[in-house]
Amino acid sequence: MPVADTSFLYALFSSTDHFHARAREAAEAAESFLIPSEIYSETVSLILNRQGFAAARAAGEWIRSEERIQLATASRALLDRAWAMFLQARGRLSYPDAIVLAWCYERRADPLAFDNAILRQAKKGLGSRDRQRS
Repeated sequence: MPVADTSFLYALFSSTDHFHARAREAAEAAESFLIPSEIYSETVSLILNRQGFAAARAAGEWIRSEERIQLATASRALLDRAWAMFLQARGRLSYPDAIVLAWCYERRADPLAFDNAILRQAKKGLGSRDRQRS
């Protein structure tokens, strides 16, 4: 089950976003996907700030009602892993990005993201996991 990032979710809800069409296609194609609670909060807040309350409420309600979406709260171990990743990145990765990646690594899942920092780090992480299995 892929893990959604704010870059993907914002594009999904913003018809003027450069990645809107790609986000809609990916959302329609996904059997299901996970949204970490931190990313849900960040997304609703971003939509509120950029598009107003009505848009934020609509996006939040759609996410909460969509059966294919799993809203998830992180365990302490996952938060510790995300924090370690954030520290190790030394500013090249935001804390919410580290949360998405920690979920991806824990679940052996791909990120649903348009954020290059997440995509680069996920590719590195997937490559190291593949080498460990060999």
